[in-house]
Amino acid sequence: MLQRLYEPTTGNISIGPCSLRSMDIHHLREHVAVVSQNPNLFDATISENIAYGDKAISEVDVRQAAKAAHVHDFIMSLPRGYDTMVGENASLISGGQAQRLQIARALARPSKILILDECTSSLDPANQAAVLATMREAKIGRTTMVVTHKLPVMRMCDRILVVHEGVVAEDGTYESLMERQGVFFKLANGGEWMGE
Repeated sequence: MLQRLYEPTTGNISIGPCSLRSMDIHHLREHVAVVSQNPNLFDATISENIAYGDKAISEVDVRQAAKAAHVHDFIMSLPRGYDTMVGENASLISGGQAQRLQIARALARPSKILILDECTSSLDPANQAAVLATMREAKIGRTTMVVTHKLPVMRMCDRILVVHEGVVAEDGTYESLMERQGVFFKLANGGEWMGE
């Protein structure tokens, strides 16, 4: 809904004082970057995958984004570096590396809003730790929304909105929600979410 792929049937979504309905959709989508659960990479080079969708992104921008996503050293270890093909559905690289390339793509854009949608859900602990480190740095200077069921990811958030039965049931920091012993506390202690 924040990207206006769907319009709300009731209510209104706004960024600051501006209603999304009144925003130019192309402008909005240029300023919202999404990193999804499954890396959406193409059978193209690493450089082309990072720059995908924005012709204004230079090779310098690609490399800066890769460094910010902690994937530059891995890229440089490959025989063809940034000219390495990733294969169909990123079949030639690991899931963690593919996820970090997707994060680099998001960071290469001048987006003011970053949406991370379950972007660590299918990663092993080592790759999850690397992606979490990247996320900590990526959120600086932009509004970052994280959709997650993982407690370590929740702990790094400044504010948590707990959606329960279709409504926001609770709102606060991890610590304040645990102290409140409400819905969040019950879910966190009931095995609903994945711990460390």
